[in-house]
Formats: sequence, structure tokens, C-alpha cells
Amino acid sequence: MDPLEHPREEFRKIVEQVAHGLGLGETPEVEKTARFGYFSAKFHKYRVHPAKLREVVEAVGDLRYLDKLSVDGLYLNADLNAERLAEAVFKAVSQMSTRYGYTDQCRVGSFLVEHTSANPVHPLHIGHGRNAILGDSLVRLLKFCNNKVEVHFYIDDCGVQVMYAAIGLDAVREEAAMWRSKPDLVIGDIYTAVNAIAEINKLKSELSKTVDEARQREIIAEMDEWVSVLNRIERDFVNKLVETLGRENLVEKAAELNKRYEMGDVEVRESVRRVVELVLRGQRETLARLGVEIDFWDYESEITVWSSEASRYVRKLVDKWPQYVEHKGGAVVFRADKFAEDFKLTDVLNLPKFIPPVTLMRSDGTTLYVTRDVAYALWQWRRGFDRVVRVISTEQTHEQAHVRIILYALGYEEAARKIVHYAYEMVKLPGAKMSARRGQYISLDEILDEASERSASLIKEKNPEVAGVIAEKVAVGAVRYAYLSTSPKKPIEFKWDTVLNMRQNSGPFLQYTYVRAYSILEKSPKYDFVVPNQMLPEERELLVKVAEWPSTVREAVLSLRPDYVAEYLDGLALLFNSYYEKAPVLKADEPTRSFRLALVNSVKTVLESGFYILGIPILTKM
Repeated sequence: MDPLEHPREEFRKIVEQVAHGLGLGETPEVEKTARFGYFSAKFHKYRVHPAKLREVVEAVGDLRYLDKLSVDGLYLNADLNAERLAEAVFKAVSQMSTRYGYTDQCRVGSFLVEHTSANPVHPLHIGHGRNAILGDSLVRLLKFCNNKVEVHFYIDDCGVQVMYAAIGLDAVREEAAMWRSKPDLVIGDIYTAVNAIAEINKLKSELSKTVDEARQREIIAEMDEWVSVLNRIERDFVNKLVETLGRENLVEKAAELNKRYEMGDVEVRESVRRVVELVLRGQRETLARLGVEIDFWDYESEITVWSSEASRYVRKLVDKWPQYVEHKGGAVVFRADKFAEDFKLTDVLNLPKFIPPVTLMRSDGTTLYVTRDVAYALWQWRRGFDRVVRVISTEQTHEQAHVRIILYALGYEEAARKIVHYAYEMVKLPGAKMSARRGQYISLDEILDEASERSASLIKEKNPEVAGVIAEKVAVGAVRYAYLSTSPKKPIEFKWDTVLNMRQNSGPFLQYTYVRAYSILEKSPKYDFVVPNQMLPEERELLVKVAEWPSTVREAVLSLRPDYVAEYLDGLALLFNSYYEKAPVLKADEPTRSFRLALVNSVKTVLESGFYILGIPILTKM
């Protein structure tokens, strides 16, 4: 139920009637405007005289859902009938409750959504937080509109990074003391340490063969940097790792293990799966803390490698398009750039302007990420959904473009068109330098912990008896909103004074607004849906905002933009808090009191629906 449906349709028919009266062969588009009315239509391109337009408009009959038809130049404008709008809003909220906002227009199909998919070698960090929360809110938005949705997490268990973690865990897994921490934190430190040792060993080997003094100084400086990485890891097992692995060629060892893993070696599989499952256990805890749910955990090895699908697609591509394939030192390279240019795929597949060639298979016969991702994308597509949405950072723009080009080249043109790379920009924390390989990252748990501590200190000022209980929910709301309040196409700078702002544009601000509305209704649970003959300008503005909720949801779904919901809720909360300060509710006389209670209830209901979509916990005290 959309309260704006009838007034929108009435204005469309009026515009159609006016166009017919002017003898036009088409009808101008209806636009939303705030200049002279709520709806507007432009007649500029038809060379109509303003006097003639006014004459035709004056002949329009009585209005039912609209008010104040007016002509300004060659604009036809109409305002909303506030009383009729209030009736429609209250009726819709009463009948649909927290389902208010849903319309048939936002039920658009079925979706497979893949998100987070962090490497299983360290905890989720501040960057993964944007992926997980953006993906989860997209899922919630689609589900709110009764779309069929399936949620997947791609476990990238192949590659040298995972082998480094497995090598390290095998060397120190008897160290019982380290398991007092979350397992993903432990493995993250192991991976960082082994990676540092591998780099130091490689540099030592290069130093022994280097005679140039300037290069020797450069190598020693690089070694010092990696030693400082080891020194930053405050774990007892670091010394044991150095003693055990300090003389090994870990680069070759990891490559050999990866090759054996891809071949299905039982011993290596046991070692790798042990480390992966430990990391996933910790990552699941973090996701649960944020209210993020995953339906399926897809192992890259099982779907793309052990099934031989990745290598099979490479052979198929080589056989089908040999003119676009090059062999360099035993590696197989696909000229994706030339293929996309020859087949004019830039607009067809929404490709970036620059497309580089792509290596499909290493000289040792192992596949690369992009090759395995092609097999996974096709596996996703074959699950029978209308669209596959892959939430992956803009850093992988070219790799995801390669996936679509290769799918097209293999003959899966529909899959190539309908697999969506849902790109998002990076997250920056002022003063923090990030590098997962060097163990320099802020874990998502750290962000949540600090948000909880800061929230508790804020709440203690007004509600000391419940500060500890609700601080975590405020923290989750603050962090989730911080990631969702900005367009995915824009970078985020994570600032605490913004994240926990209690006056505007934050999760805590929205939660506080909900508590205000809830506390009013709790004191007066019974009222009638009464619409007065006159209402305050602030009441009319708030009614219009509430009426816009279904169209906001619809537009967010069609554009796959949860941030539209965040922006809308902030605007609603600002209007409500301004109204709250000016208009008494419980102390007002009837029928104004009942009207205002119904209006407060409408705001509260929309906030509840919006909180579900954004994943913001609902609080009744704060």
C-alpha cells in the first residue's frame, strides 16, 4: 500500500487531460518537485503559450487526492491534499504494520547474493566490515520486498596465503596458551609471522648473491622492516616459528603445498582445512555479533578445483578461441583486451575503459584466482536465480570484468550480462596504515569493542543502570549505519565523532529517535486515527515523509542501494525530532492528541521497518 499511489495517478491523468486539451501528441513525464508543489510536469518542449496552458488547466474538474493546481510559466504543479494523505498513511500503517513500505513493485525477482568472502587467514577487518554490512543490508532489503534471496560466502582456500597459515599452524599448534584468543586472531598472527619469515629468508638469499653496495643497503632496510613486523606480534610462538622456519624456502614450500592441495592430497587437505575452519569459526562469531547470517559456505577447492571445472574451462577457451590465447613460459594468457574490443563488449558487459590481458593458468599447471572465479560464477548462475550479485571491492574491478568477458567467450552470454559486480570503495581510519600481509589492520571486533565502550560512556550520563546492557546494541547500530550511510561508490573515512553523533546522521541518533517515539506511545497505547481539519506545517511535512517510505524502498530495491534507506531514515528522524520539540502530544486536546499519536506511531513503524533493512537493533530505552 502506497499512500502516494492515488495522488500520483490523479496528477498523471490531469497531465494527460491537459496534454489532450492542448492537442499534444504525447504526455509529459510526471516529476516530483519541491518548488511550487509536490508533483510537476514540464510543457516547455511543446511550444505552448503559458496563457493557453492556464486556460486548459482551469477547466480541470474537482480534485480528490490533490490540492492547489497551479501554472508557473510552462510548469503544471499540484500539491497534496494533506487530510486525504493522512487518512491513506494511517490506514496503510494500521493494516500493514511493520510491513508498511512493501509494494508489489519492489518484488522484482530472485537473487543469489555473495558477500564478505574474506580470505581465511586472518580476522575480518574494518574493510571487510563494509562488504559484510553492505551485503547483509542488501539481502534484508530484498527480503523485505518478498524477493527470493540466497546468501553465499566464498571460502578462498586455495593459494599461497592459505598455505603460509597452514605451514605456521603445523609448526606451533601444540602451543596451548595461544588458544586463549579468538582463533581467527591467532591464525592471523601466525600468517603474518610466516609471511614475514618468508620475506626475510628470500631477502637473505638475495643478499648473499648481491655485490652492489647500494642494493645491499636496500635489502637490509627491507629486512629490517620485516623484522619489525615480527617484533610487533606479541605472541610466544613467534620465536618457535623463526627457529623452525627461518632457514626454509617458504615460497617454494607454499607453492608446492598449493599444487598438492589442488591435486587433492589428503595430508595437505587435512592441514589446510584445519587452519581454514579455525579462521571461519572466529569470522562467524564476528558476523553473528553484527547480525549477519550466511546461508551457504562455498569452498573454492570443492566447487572449482577438485571438480576440475576451472581447468576444463581453460581448455575450452583455448580450443574455442586460439587466436586470443598466448603461451608465455608455459603459462596460458587470454587476450581479454583484444576480445572485448573485437566483440564491442564495453557497453554490453559494463566494462571499465581499460582491460588488460589475463593469465588463466600458471606454468606449473595450477589455476589462478580469476580462473577459479569463472568456474564459481558459472556455478552460482546455474543455481537458477534471476541475478547473481557479487559484493566485491572496486580493487577487483578488472578481475571481475575478466570473469564476465571469459563467460561471454565461453558462450555463457546471459550469465555474463546478469552477473553483477556490486563494487564498493575502501574504508579509511584516520592515522591508520593498513596492510594485511604485514599484520597492520584494525579488526572488526576491535571497532565493535571500541564503539561499545564509547557508547557505554555516552549512555551512562543519562541512563547509568542500563549502560552496559545496551551499549553493544548501540555499537552495532552505530557501526552498521556508518557503513551504510554513504554511497558504495564513495570511500568512507571512519570518524568516531560522526559514527556516534547523537544529533544527526548516525545509528545512535536513529535509535534515540525510536526511543522517543516508543516512550510517547507507551504512555498512551489507545487512540483513534483522527485527521483534523487543520494541521501544523511540520505535521504536514512529516506526513509526506512517512508517505514517501514505500517509494523509497522501491527505488532502493530497483537500484540495489541500501544507502537510500539510511538517507531517508536520517531525514525522517530530523523531521520528527524537530516536531517533537515544537508540538506536545500527550498534553494536546482531542482530536489533536489522537492525530499526533497516530503520526508518532507511523514514524515509529517506519523506523522499525528501516531498522530491519539496515540491521540496526531496536531499543526501547537509551
